[in-house]
Amino acid sequence: SFSVVALVWLPGQETAIHDHVSWCVAGVHEGAESEIRYRLAPAIAPGSSARLVATEEVVNGQGDVCGFAPPGDIHKVRNSCRTKAISLHVYGADVSRLGSSVRRVYPEPTG
Repeated sequence: SFSVVALVWLPGQETAIHDHVSWCVAGVHEGAESEIRYRLAPAIAPGSSARLVATEEVVNGQGDVCGFAPPGDIHKVRNSCRTKAISLHVYGADVSRLGSSVRRVYPEPTG
């Protein structure tokens, strides 16, 4: 099964850092969305935990399409324009049954 979701973003509105339960293809219909992508880096010292490292920032404008599939789909998305942004997302899961496409939410990296 799959789901099609339309998202309307207010200026500056953003998600938490998260990953997903399935693949996704997203297209920007109006405005622009900034996406910061992350990877989990191994723990530095014994007893410490893995940490998030930002790997790139991508700005998707009107007409742009992007996609991802887990694992390796950790990101944060925000409306980076001064007007509303509208995007269409197709997920490879039934989000009405699951309640969300998000698998995990991660804390903001520090330092």
